[in-house]
Amino acid sequence: MAILFWLIIILVCIFAEMHTNAFIAIFVGAGAIVPFFLALSSVSFAVQAVIWLVISAALLGALRPAAMHRFHRRSILDLSAPATSSMTNMTGFVEDAVGDEGHPGRVKIRGESWRAVTSGEEVIPDGTRVIVRKSYGTTLWVDKV
Repeated sequence: MAILFWLIIILVCIFAEMHTNAFIAIFVGAGAIVPFFLALSSVSFAVQAVIWLVISAALLGALRPAAMHRFHRRSILDLSAPATSSMTNMTGFVEDAVGDEGHPGRVKIRGESWRAVTSGEEVIPDGTRVIVRKSYGTTLWVDKV
């Protein structure tokens, strides 16, 4: 039973890390590899759990800061200065009225729905044709065409 437990921990952590960039789950999952092999050798579950916690903590403490630095050093993002992207200058239509950053809406571009805001104070109503001026993550800054 412990073998299945560790296998599930490893797979869940891999899946979780694929959907985040926090670099936590990968080290927790890696810490479960040794207990998985200990379970194959019939070592008690309490020993396996302690070893898992120790290895996971050591990996998090030793490797996570370096991984975070390496991953984020080129992608320092600032919401106050959104940038041009492959979405820049694409056009679409407003699905849900688009306002400023406090009142985002939705636009449809090439069949996909995107969160959108406008840099002005004017609310862009549904059905209006818009053009993307800049983006940050999955948020687009749009203007009327």
